[in-house]
Amino acid sequence: MMIEVVLMATSVAAIPVTDAATRSAILDAARVPVTAALRKPVKFEVSHLKRSGDWAFLLATMVEPSGAPLDYATTPMAAPAAQGYMSRSYMALLRQQAGRWTVVDKAIGPSDVPWVLWAKRHGAPLEIFPTQ
Repeated sequence: MMIEVVLMATSVAAIPVTDAATRSAILDAARVPVTAALRKPVKFEVSHLKRSGDWAFLLATMVEPSGAPLDYATTPMAAPAAQGYMSRSYMALLRQQAGRWTVVDKAIGPSDVPWVLWAKRHGAPLEIFPTQ
């Protein structure tokens, strides 16, 4: 006698984060490691922010609080930026636990696509990440 077992994966569809309070909480949490690393405040121009359950992924361009392009000159990353090794991109994988968003993984100024392994490494849903 042969018995078939079928496993069904359940997932929650990823949706863009449009709720102002949730968006603000995610962006505020995402900003913490950037501010610490650069030793200066930044704002985000968000190009991708999706959530699925307690996971979220942010892809943004870092800018000065004035909205001007980010200047690395006064940061600890000034030398690599001057040599062209730093972009103004920022990527963050966040997770909500006990009602609070925290950064699980991040990339500040990458010149590649660092998030390609984050879903597998952290168990995050694939649907929150950009497809292109």
